[in-house]
Amino acid sequence: MNRCTELKIGATEAGLLELRYRGIPCPDSWTYTPYSTTKVRGDGRSAGFGYPVASWSWDVLEQWQLDKLLDFLAAASDASVVVYISTYTDTGKRQKASSFTAIMHRPVDGEGKTMVPEVTNPIYNGVSVSFTRLESV
Repeated sequence: MNRCTELKIGATEAGLLELRYRGIPCPDSWTYTPYSTTKVRGDGRSAGFGYPVASWSWDVLEQWQLDKLLDFLAAASDASVVVYISTYTDTGKRQKASSFTAIMHRPVDGEGKTMVPEVTNPIYNGVSVSFTRLESV
Protein backbone atom coordinates (compact mmCIF):
# COMPACT_ATOMS: atom_id res chain seq x y z
CA MET A 1 0.00 0.00 0.00
CA ASN A 2 1.30 3.43 -0.93
CA ARG A 3 2.25 5.32 2.22
CA CYS A 4 0.90 8.67 1.04
CA THR A 5 -2.51 7.85 -0.40
CA GLU A 6 -4.06 10.69 1.57
CA LEU A 7 -1.85 13.38 -0.04
CA LYS A 8 -3.93 15.15 -2.69
CA ILE A 9 -3.90 18.33 -4.76
CA GLY A 10 -6.42 20.05 -7.02
CA ALA A 11 -7.50 23.38 -8.46
CA THR A 12 -10.89 22.93 -6.76
CA GLU A 13 -12.08 21.02 -3.73
CA ALA A 14 -14.05 18.64 -5.97
CA GLY A 15 -10.91 18.22 -8.11
CA LEU A 16 -8.70 16.90 -5.30
CA LEU A 17 -6.85 13.82 -6.58
CA GLU A 18 -4.22 11.63 -4.98
CA LEU A 19 -0.74 12.60 -6.17
CA ARG A 20 -0.25 9.21 -7.84
CA TYR A 21 -3.30 9.80 -10.07
CA ARG A 22 -1.68 13.02 -11.25
CA GLY A 23 1.59 11.24 -12.08
CA ILE A 24 3.37 12.74 -9.08
CA PRO A 25 5.28 10.29 -6.87
CA CYS A 26 4.93 10.19 -3.11
CA PRO A 27 7.11 12.88 -1.51
CA ASP A 28 10.15 11.63 0.36
CA SER A 29 9.21 13.91 3.24
CA TRP A 30 6.51 16.37 4.23
CA THR A 31 6.08 18.95 6.96
CA TYR A 32 3.20 20.65 8.71
CA THR A 33 3.41 23.51 11.21
CA PRO A 34 0.21 24.85 12.80
CA TYR A 35 1.47 28.46 12.61
CA SER A 36 3.67 30.49 10.28
CA THR A 37 5.73 32.42 12.83
CA THR A 38 6.71 32.25 16.48
CA LYS A 39 7.41 35.07 18.87
CA VAL A 40 8.91 35.04 22.32
CA ARG A 41 6.41 36.17 24.90
CA GLY A 42 7.21 38.35 27.90
CA ASP A 43 7.56 35.27 30.12
CA GLY A 44 10.21 33.78 27.82
CA ARG A 45 7.98 31.12 26.28
CA SER A 46 7.27 31.01 22.54
CA ALA A 47 3.82 31.41 20.99
CA GLY A 48 2.73 30.53 17.45
CA PHE A 49 0.96 33.04 15.22
CA GLY A 50 -0.46 33.06 11.70
CA TYR A 51 -1.85 30.43 9.37
CA PRO A 52 -0.52 26.87 9.19
CA VAL A 53 2.20 26.04 6.64
CA ALA A 54 3.18 22.76 4.99
CA SER A 55 5.65 21.41 2.46
CA TRP A 56 6.22 18.34 0.30
CA SER A 57 9.78 17.42 -0.69
CA TRP A 58 11.26 14.97 -3.18
CA ASP A 59 14.86 13.83 -3.34
CA VAL A 60 14.48 13.38 -7.12
CA LEU A 61 11.80 14.39 -9.66
CA GLU A 62 11.86 14.01 -13.41
CA GLN A 63 10.89 17.03 -15.53
CA TRP A 64 7.50 15.60 -16.53
CA GLN A 65 6.67 14.94 -12.85
CA LEU A 66 7.66 18.48 -11.87
CA ASP A 67 5.54 19.77 -14.77
CA LYS A 68 2.47 18.12 -13.20
CA LEU A 69 2.93 20.43 -10.19
CA LEU A 70 3.78 23.47 -12.30
CA ASP A 71 0.60 22.92 -14.37
CA PHE A 72 -1.34 24.50 -11.50
CA LEU A 73 0.37 27.82 -12.24
CA ALA A 74 -1.43 29.75 -15.00
CA ALA A 75 1.72 31.34 -16.45
CA ALA A 76 5.43 30.59 -16.44
CA SER A 77 6.01 33.86 -14.60
CA ASP A 78 3.64 32.97 -11.72
CA ALA A 79 5.42 32.39 -8.41
CA SER A 80 2.38 31.08 -6.53
CA VAL A 81 -1.22 29.95 -6.93
CA VAL A 82 -4.16 29.06 -4.68
CA VAL A 83 -4.83 25.30 -4.67
CA TYR A 84 -6.68 22.74 -2.60
CA ILE A 85 -4.59 20.15 -0.81
CA SER A 86 -5.01 17.26 1.54
CA THR A 87 -1.87 16.88 3.61
CA TYR A 88 -0.78 15.23 6.82
CA THR A 89 -1.11 17.21 10.01
CA ASP A 90 0.47 16.44 13.33
CA THR A 91 -2.21 16.60 16.00
CA GLY A 92 0.07 15.25 18.69
CA LYS A 93 -1.92 12.01 18.90
CA ARG A 94 -1.51 10.54 15.43
CA GLN A 95 -0.76 11.67 11.93
CA LYS A 96 -3.88 12.27 9.84
CA ALA A 97 -4.69 14.07 6.62
CA SER A 98 -6.79 17.23 6.51
CA SER A 99 -8.00 19.30 3.56
CA PHE A 100 -7.15 22.96 3.07
CA THR A 101 -7.03 25.80 0.60
CA ALA A 102 -3.42 26.92 0.39
CA ILE A 103 -1.04 29.11 -1.54
CA MET A 104 1.38 26.82 -3.40
CA HIS A 105 4.77 28.40 -4.08
CA ARG A 106 6.80 27.44 -7.14
CA PRO A 107 9.96 25.45 -6.40
CA VAL A 108 12.91 27.62 -7.38
CA ASP A 109 16.37 26.62 -8.62
CA GLY A 110 19.00 27.43 -6.07
CA GLU A 111 16.61 27.05 -3.13
CA GLY A 112 17.27 23.35 -2.76
CA LYS A 113 16.12 22.46 -6.29
CA THR A 114 18.96 21.74 -8.71
CA MET A 115 19.07 20.12 -12.14
CA VAL A 116 21.20 17.01 -12.48
CA PRO A 117 23.76 17.86 -15.19
CA GLU A 118 24.59 15.75 -18.22
CA VAL A 119 21.35 13.81 -18.49
CA THR A 120 19.17 13.44 -21.59
CA ASN A 121 15.88 14.12 -19.79
CA PRO A 122 16.04 16.75 -17.05
CA ILE A 123 16.03 15.40 -13.51
CA TYR A 124 15.95 17.58 -10.41
CA ASN A 125 17.33 17.00 -6.93
CA GLY A 126 15.93 18.55 -3.77
CA VAL A 127 12.55 19.70 -5.06
CA SER A 128 10.36 21.21 -2.34
CA VAL A 129 6.90 22.72 -2.77
CA SER A 130 5.76 24.93 0.08
CA PHE A 131 2.18 25.72 0.99
CA THR A 132 1.30 28.77 3.06
CA ARG A 133 -1.90 30.28 4.45
CA LEU A 134 -3.58 26.90 4.93
CA GLU A 135 -7.30 27.29 5.67
CA SER A 136 -9.47 24.27 6.50
CA VAL A 137 -12.19 23.33 4.00
